[in-house]
Amino acid sequence: MAAPRRGAVTAGPAYAAAMPKPGPHPTDHPPPEAPHRPGWVPRRPLPGDGPGAAAGAEGPGLEPNPPARPAWALPAALAAVAVVYPAAFYFQVVPFWSAMVALSAFIWWAAWHPYLRTRLQPSRRLVVMGLVSGLGLYLVFCAGAVLVQATPLWPLIQQVSDLTRTSAPAVLAALVIVFATSPSEEVLWRGAVFARLTRRYGPGWRPVVFTTVAYAFFVGLSGSLVLPLAALVCGTVWARQRQVTGSIVPSLVSHVLWSLLMFLYIPGLPGP
Repeated sequence: MAAPRRGAVTAGPAYAAAMPKPGPHPTDHPPPEAPHRPGWVPRRPLPGDGPGAAAGAEGPGLEPNPPARPAWALPAALAAVAVVYPAAFYFQVVPFWSAMVALSAFIWWAAWHPYLRTRLQPSRRLVVMGLVSGLGLYLVFCAGAVLVQATPLWPLIQQVSDLTRTSAPAVLAALVIVFATSPSEEVLWRGAVFARLTRRYGPGWRPVVFTTVAYAFFVGLSGSLVLPLAALVCGTVWARQRQVTGSIVPSLVSHVLWSLLMFLYIPGLPGP
């Protein structure tokens, strides 16, 4: 057997140690809101990810990238919700569905982070979970609508229904619900806000409660009493799904289905 040439680098521990190692990537570890979830697959930077895809990565061959969004983006999204909800729902000084489309677009931009790509990967189990919870919530609210028809809550439900059903054609409103308002709320509340609260308080009950209470509070700025009550019930289910699965797919599917069914039919009210 011929001896290796002098100066040649041979395979072995010394060779492996001499090879440059890729720098860290934010997706090399599970996001902090679900560190216990199994099945985490690290993702290395890929061409076309764009700025922010490897935010904060450092190492050989990787230069630090700016954050995916500026620090003021998430507070600005919450401030926009606090302004647009009362303006569109209570004071009605802006066209309702036009305001919802503009707000949804801004929320999606402000709350988006590259790691949410992994939180939005659907599977049959996650989609079915969302469909079942969305249908279950709808049936619960239908039963509740039947029970409260003789109470002071019923006129409040009628007011919200009239606003959402008469301010735009039904097909257009349904498209906004499916592709704008419901997904953007999930990206904001069960995406960005839930992740922030879990980083601060850990994976226990507090992120679920705080996210739901904040969600109900901001929805309550619409001036309606029934909307924050609905947000407390639905928000608890959706936040818990987010925590248990580590994904926003179930809550997103559930939110879309529940909102669409509530728009199309509530017992005791005419359809759109």
